[in-house]
Amino acid sequence: MIRAQLHPYCLPLKRPWVAARSTLRERRGALLELTDAEGYTGWGDCAPLPSGGDPAPILAVLADYCRRPASADFSTLPPEVRWAIETAAADCAAQRAGLPLYRYLGGQVASVVINAALGPLDDACVDRALASVEQGFTIGKVKVGVAPADEELARLHALAEATQGRLRLRLDANRAWPEETATRFLTGIANLPIDGVEEPLATPDIASLACLQASLPFAIAIDESLLQLGVAELIAARAVRRFVVKPARLGGLAATQAIARQAAEAGIELVLTSVVDSAIGVTAAAHLAAALCPGLAHGLGTSTWLAEDVAVPSPIVAGRLQLGNSPGLGIRP
Repeated sequence: MIRAQLHPYCLPLKRPWVAARSTLRERRGALLELTDAEGYTGWGDCAPLPSGGDPAPILAVLADYCRRPASADFSTLPPEVRWAIETAAADCAAQRAGLPLYRYLGGQVASVVINAALGPLDDACVDRALASVEQGFTIGKVKVGVAPADEELARLHALAEATQGRLRLRLDANRAWPEETATRFLTGIANLPIDGVEEPLATPDIASLACLQASLPFAIAIDESLLQLGVAELIAARAVRRFVVKPARLGGLAATQAIARQAAEAGIELVLTSVVDSAIGVTAAAHLAAALCPGLAHGLGTSTWLAEDVAVPSPIVAGRLQLGNSPGLGIRP
């Protein structure tokens, strides 16, 4: 008999998480505790993305699942709910197999490279970047599209000068700019150590993205536009060089694995990210990243932004999130 229980949470942030279209001050969600017929207990995280509006309806669906887990129609559930259920079930399965989750999913390396989460280009961004260099990070992710483009251009050049090439910059614009502004901004940073730029266009379309990507020396990445524009269509047009995915948005382990296979066959990079998820959610995504694409830096270094968490986060050593060799997820609330 499968038993399921819901544990809601509200986690305050140490400082606001500022993006082009929203500001996050707390993270709301719920942990799913799933006990299988053999008595193994697995954990999953259901944390609806802030951009999706009120999380209550999605959490209500998960609560309903907990009342009748054996009779649920998995295919009809919201993606965030499917992610929580699949993670908890995989945690149980990996424990039964005596394997850490990343190995159960086919991976071999017990850690994953991550980028430092630097936040917006505010007055303290240079200090955060220099601190991340000292901690062993080689890529820092910056939120852009928050202030006027010319101001951010100047700040990016100052940031690159301060870090003296020791930190490559990964930018996330969250669909901030019209095409003309995006082109001017991206051309203006072409000589900087840029790792890639995520979602630069306010109204992205495949032709515009392909034209932009062809003109730049670094990767253009798609995140929230991926499902809207279509994975197959983006691949066919060679519109971007990188997909950025959140397993909760895609609907779980299997959905993310399917896109990873398509991306790998097309030579497109795949990066997994978190929106300041709980330690359970981040660790689950890190296990998946270690199994799917261990050679890339992933956006999973967000736990330090939380003032409180549901569990002790996996340690980060020299820019790598350590997963260890305990069976399953390896952490518990």
